[in-house]
Amino acid sequence: MRTNNIGVGFLIVILILTACNNVGENHLKENVENSSVHSENRDNKARIQNINTDLEVEHGWHIVPEGIKKIAISVEAENVESILFWIAPTGTETWGERTLIGYDIDGNDGWSIEWEFGDRIFHDHITIQALGSDYTTQACDTLNIHSVDKYQKE
Repeated sequence: MRTNNIGVGFLIVILILTACNNVGENHLKENVENSSVHSENRDNKARIQNINTDLEVEHGWHIVPEGIKKIAISVEAENVESILFWIAPTGTETWGERTLIGYDIDGNDGWSIEWEFGDRIFHDHITIQALGSDYTTQACDTLNIHSVDKYQKE
């Protein structure tokens, strides 16, 4: 009786593994078919190539010195219809707390914003979201931004 239970258990494991393997093969086949269909569109994806600000960078953070009340951000991108500029607090799962700080819908003069923020104190992320001109792709990149006052420098 014990031999039959082991045999049945072994067959169940084999059936489950076979079923999972077939799903994986079918999924892989679909991905290959879809990628070949879209391969000619691959070059039209939205891409962010470079982001520049008028702030200094220290240890991966863009530093806002005391007395600065505006930031200029420019983006080099290709295959883009518009660019959104968002700010969100640092931490995990804070995308829902983001605020739109600007956008650019005309890349003829470059993609950029100048954001006047007043006396705001930063320890945030600015996310640049490039929406593709193909209306299906997007690219995102994030800047870390932090305020420093004269007492933190000493």
